[in-house]
Amino acid sequence: MSSNKEQTHSLKEDFISKLSANKKHWISLAVLFILPLLLYSAIFFGGKQFLGNDVLQWRAGAESVIEHVDTYGEHPLWASNMFSGMPSTVIHNPPPPPSIDSFFKWIGGQTHPLAFFWILLSGAYVFFVVQKVRPFSAAIGAILMGFTTYLPIVIEAGHYAKFMAFAFIPWMFVGYYLISRSQKKLLAFFTFALAVTLQLRANHPQITYYFLYLLGFWWMYDSWLAYKKDELWDWAQRTGIAFGAGVLGIICSIDLYWRLYEYSQYSTRAGSTLETSGSGGLTLEYAFSWSQGVGELLTLIIPGLYGGSSGEAYWGPKSFTSGPHYFGAIAFILALIGLFAYRKKIKYLFFGVGSLTLMFSLGHNLPAFNEFAFNYIPYFDKFRVPETWLIATVFCFAVLAVYGIEALFDIAKDKQKSIKELYTPLGIAIGLGVIFAFGSNALLSFEKPGEFKQYAQQVAQQNNVSPDNPQVQQRVQNFINTRLKPDRKDMASSDSIRYLILALLAGGLIVGFVKRKVSKGYLLIGLLVLAAYDMLSVDSRYVNEDQMASDALEAEQMIQQQQTPADKFIMQNINSGDGYPYRAFALDRNPFNNAIPSYFYPTLGGYSGAKLAHYQDLIDHLLMDNQTGFNHAVLDMLNTKYITIQQQLPFGGYTEVFSKNNQRVYRNNDVLPKAFFVDSVATVDSPQQAVDRMKPSANFNPSATAIVETDDAVSSSADTAAQVTIENYKPNEITLSTRSEKEQFLVLSEIYYLVGWEATIDEEPTEIYKTNFVLRGLEVPAGEHTVQLTFEPTSNIWGGRIAWAGHIALYFLGITIVVKSFRKQDQE
Repeated sequence: MSSNKEQTHSLKEDFISKLSANKKHWISLAVLFILPLLLYSAIFFGGKQFLGNDVLQWRAGAESVIEHVDTYGEHPLWASNMFSGMPSTVIHNPPPPPSIDSFFKWIGGQTHPLAFFWILLSGAYVFFVVQKVRPFSAAIGAILMGFTTYLPIVIEAGHYAKFMAFAFIPWMFVGYYLISRSQKKLLAFFTFALAVTLQLRANHPQITYYFLYLLGFWWMYDSWLAYKKDELWDWAQRTGIAFGAGVLGIICSIDLYWRLYEYSQYSTRAGSTLETSGSGGLTLEYAFSWSQGVGELLTLIIPGLYGGSSGEAYWGPKSFTSGPHYFGAIAFILALIGLFAYRKKIKYLFFGVGSLTLMFSLGHNLPAFNEFAFNYIPYFDKFRVPETWLIATVFCFAVLAVYGIEALFDIAKDKQKSIKELYTPLGIAIGLGVIFAFGSNALLSFEKPGEFKQYAQQVAQQNNVSPDNPQVQQRVQNFINTRLKPDRKDMASSDSIRYLILALLAGGLIVGFVKRKVSKGYLLIGLLVLAAYDMLSVDSRYVNEDQMASDALEAEQMIQQQQTPADKFIMQNINSGDGYPYRAFALDRNPFNNAIPSYFYPTLGGYSGAKLAHYQDLIDHLLMDNQTGFNHAVLDMLNTKYITIQQQLPFGGYTEVFSKNNQRVYRNNDVLPKAFFVDSVATVDSPQQAVDRMKPSANFNPSATAIVETDDAVSSSADTAAQVTIENYKPNEITLSTRSEKEQFLVLSEIYYLVGWEATIDEEPTEIYKTNFVLRGLEVPAGEHTVQLTFEPTSNIWGGRIAWAGHIALYFLGITIVVKSFRKQDQE
């Protein structure tokens, strides 16, 4: 015991190390508060805000929902302005019960994302502190977790849900750590339940899914420890607490996920409706888009090695990128020390999960491993962009880096140990720096896969010659060698030298500490300053003030600035005069990856990463025709009145009604009304049969025949006197009056969705049939009737009630803990 104390006191002290624990905590938290202000000074001090493309796309797509809420004071749950109508689950949800995140969103205001940066950094800090890590070491770990370049990149892109979901991840693991190791079980239960609630409320299942791997493997690791220590009963109780808290968190957010689960079964994430086999998820090729390259993993420590962000500089295997997942030079050195020198076995948990998620990020670049995961691991096939897995890798390796700092103290305190323990980690870290600082030109090609062929084809097409033409080949090679590679080489060399310098500075500081030339406080402050500089200097490359907007500018104003003269014309003429607006097909812009036109009027297209699967199938297999460009019958039945396009339409049935500045608007002369009767019904057994009957070659006429997917005996009769009138038209409620002498089949040009839509005829329930592959149809008896369709999913009714009940239980639990704490203080 005495010898251990001697070894502890042998470390050099300084005024920093002599500060009280409370002062160290306050200093650390102050640093973590200030750093986001430095990174986003333009937002906090300069009157700027992010209004990235995804923010504008979201706002444009949510317009019909927001307009309905403003007009009627209710949430419609149905967005009528995109993709001919779809559930608003993936666009705009009703407000959930108020919680802490509501407060932070409110106080964040125009200073977003600062509030959630502080949540993330404070959570990471507390996560290390509860593990009894030194305050300044915990601050370093928080910097490494909180300033990985992926976060500024997704923030600028407008992927706020992804960032907010990650912000609560450290708090979730604080709760788990307390449950698994603390005796304050009520506080642990509350912390974990609240953190799970807030993380789930951020509504980004992909981030949640990734970190469930770490949570699951950590639980298995703790189960193994309990078995080794013969503490299985205690561990079973703690597992029950964790499970109960997790269930409460799920209950509190059930309103979001019940709706999302319902929708996911009918979205593109469940696969095509025309597939007869498969996992029912995304296709492998689509899911593995944006797989991280094997060599590109080096950008975790040398950010510019593959050219940084998109444009001609980036030469990695992805089609384009917004930037690397930078982990940090300082973090890499410390993580290596943690792996090789930290004495506790928990390091293998974080190294193992970090390595696993790193391999997942490789996607199709590690095919055998990842295709197995895609085919057999539950829900693995529901998410795309494998490189996103690196956010979990960085989290795990940041923990390993903090363990590396703790290992340095163990090495320095123990006279039995020596600097030799650092030879391997420092040798690897500095050796890599030397290799790439002086040898990157020889080691790397600096040429994007397929780049030469792509440029050769472009040049050959311009000159009407073969891409194999020697002159073309030479010209392209000269262009790549003289125009592209020099900038790429300079960036790689510059960042490699930067990495080497940081590695040498950190290595010198570490060696000085172990040799007792540098004191404890100076080591930690030195590493903190180096880590902060390392991360923020790279982050600043991806915080582009030129891409920011004035905080006085609203998203709506920016969208309105993109309005074209063609948009204005359509807005003036889109109303039918019968109580509903027609739809338009915006072909002058990317129709299925742009929601801006949907802000102004209902469109066939829009912007969403998870469309309804059968509507995507309509786009892929029916909407366009190889011979004429359009499937005219489909446009007619979708109530498409106008088409915006730049060139002239070469076929009949459409009249040019507007032309200005190379913008043309064509009117569809054969557009069908929102609701219409047909003369006959053809029933089919499968979606594929419906598609086959609706192709142009099948001469499908939607005004005369309805294609219905059913086993029922459905029919209709020709009745020239039959009439249908729309009395009320809202996204979530449609009322029609019908009159006919014979039984009729009514086709409604609204998208079929199985869950939530109900129909009545004279207040008696009736079935809604899937008609013309994507529309709704109903059998209507002869005579005069009132037909009403309403949208009110059970998930919305009961999901909201259950979520409120969960929040009330959570609030009560929090109040109980506070009251008990005050009582305990009074007793003391």
